Amino acid sequence: MKIDVKEKIKNYFKTKKWWSIALDFLFYLLILLFLIPSTRRTVWPVLMRTVLHPPLKKVSTAPIRTLGERDLQWSLATLDGRHVTLADYRGRVLFINLWATWCPPCRAEMPGIEKLYKDYGDRVAFLMIAGDSPEKVRAYIKDKGYTFPVLIQETQAPPPLQTSSIPTTFIVDRQGNIVLQHKGASKWNAGKIRKLLDELLQEN
Repeated sequence: MKIDVKEKIKNYFKTKKWWSIALDFLFYLLILLFLIPSTRRTVWPVLMRTVLHPPLKKVSTAPIRTLGERDLQWSLATLDGRHVTLADYRGRVLFINLWATWCPPCRAEMPGIEKLYKDYGDRVAFLMIAGDSPEKVRAYIKDKGYTFPVLIQETQAPPPLQTSSIPTTFIVDRQGNIVLQHKGASKWNAGKIRKLLDELLQEN
C-alpha cells in the first residue's frame, strides 16, 4: 500500500492545534540535540539547567523532618577509602545531594553546585553522595575537575533521606532538621539558596 506523505503532512497541520504542533517540534528538536554528540556536551546541559529545571520558587528554614541518632549512622566512604557517617558532620549545616554519573539531570546541575561550594565549602558540609562504583565516580570527577567532596554509599540511606529518584537534594540545619528536600535538578547557585544557607549559618 502506497503512503501519501504529502496528504499525511497536510492532515497533520489541519487537525493539530498550533500549540500541539509547537510541542511536537520542541520534543523532536530535543531528541535531535541529544543524539548529536557535540550538543550532548554543550547545548543539552544548558537546556537541562535553564528550561527543564528552573530555580526553586520557595525556600524556608522551617523543619520538614529531623534526622534521628540512628539516621546519623548512615555509612559512607570517601573517594580515598575513608569510612565516615553523617554523625561525623554533627552540628554543621549540610548540603546533601544524591546523584549518579549516568544521570543527565545530576550532571546538568553540578556546575552550579561547584560554584556554590567554592563560596560556602568552608562553612557548609557538602556531601555529594553517589550511587556508582568508586572507580566510575573518581574518573568522572577528575574529568570534570570538580572540587566538592564526594562520598560513596556503603549502606542504604536512612528513611528521612531515601528517595525514588535522582538527583535529590537535602539541606539540613545545625540541629539535624531537614529544611529543604528537592527532587530533580535545580539552580543551586541561586540567591534564594545562598540566603537560606546564610540564615542557617547564623543560627546557633
